[in-house]
Amino acid sequence: MVIAVGAQAAGVLISKNNMVPAKNQPQVLGASTSTPFIRGADSEAKLISQINFPDLSAVNAQSYLVFDLASGQTLLEKNSGQKFAIASLTKLMTALVAYNNTDLNQDFVISDKDILNVKPDLGLIPGDSVQALDIFNAMLIGSCNDAAKALANYTARVSASDFVDLMNQKAADLGMQNTSYQNPMGFDNSGNYSTAEDLKILITKEQKLSVFTDLGRRTGYEFLGDLGKTYYASATNKLLQKYPDIQAIKTGWTNEASGAMATKVDIGGREAVIVVLDSSNRESDTLKLKSAIESSFNWQ
Repeated sequence: MVIAVGAQAAGVLISKNNMVPAKNQPQVLGASTSTPFIRGADSEAKLISQINFPDLSAVNAQSYLVFDLASGQTLLEKNSGQKFAIASLTKLMTALVAYNNTDLNQDFVISDKDILNVKPDLGLIPGDSVQALDIFNAMLIGSCNDAAKALANYTARVSASDFVDLMNQKAADLGMQNTSYQNPMGFDNSGNYSTAEDLKILITKEQKLSVFTDLGRRTGYEFLGDLGKTYYASATNKLLQKYPDIQAIKTGWTNEASGAMATKVDIGGREAVIVVLDSSNRESDTLKLKSAIESSFNWQ
């Protein structure tokens, strides 16, 4: 069952043929946390209007949220306020905290405490000197776990603060009321979770910063450490190779979180963000939601 607000409340559906009476459309029941929710031509924003009801039954993600980046208007959602494990989408906060508390152009030396042999990883070498920006980029593009740990440890030293405390404080500052962090990598932990709505807040913040947006189409990243080793990270977003209108934001996967993914798509010159959580096929669900907004909304 699909629940809608906006024009549907008056028994009217905005269609390609202008305003026509809605026939056999779901009644307006109000917001629900267990069924998809479509927000069309409502009073909050007139930039986007709904032209038909998309079939979302094939989307298996337990939670998703699709929104227009410029206006913040929500287009599609399901369980977007419900807490889920978010796996490596955690690294979006790791990145923002590092950006806010360090000079990413500075070099730092990898220590034994930075080593983490959990795939994907860079294979960092203790004693090697690397630029913080290279570690930052490898973490976001390739989701490298040792990069996240090294960047967090470096930030903690520079700021003289506990890194996880900084993550949770930043979440609170942004108004992410249903988010908690326990580690900078996104490893499964009962206290490491967020919601699609909270991730919308974080992503909207970061998409105003070029250090994040410049990475959207990168399919890989490599850099050279001072010891002469070339480090390489391969993009974890597999849609980039085939879809030129897609930009990566972040992917994640753990046993607890299943598949998680945040993606930016170009829709007729406007940008929409698709967040999926707890999905058995994050790429497929992202493409289904992309198709739904392309066919069901009119960017005015």
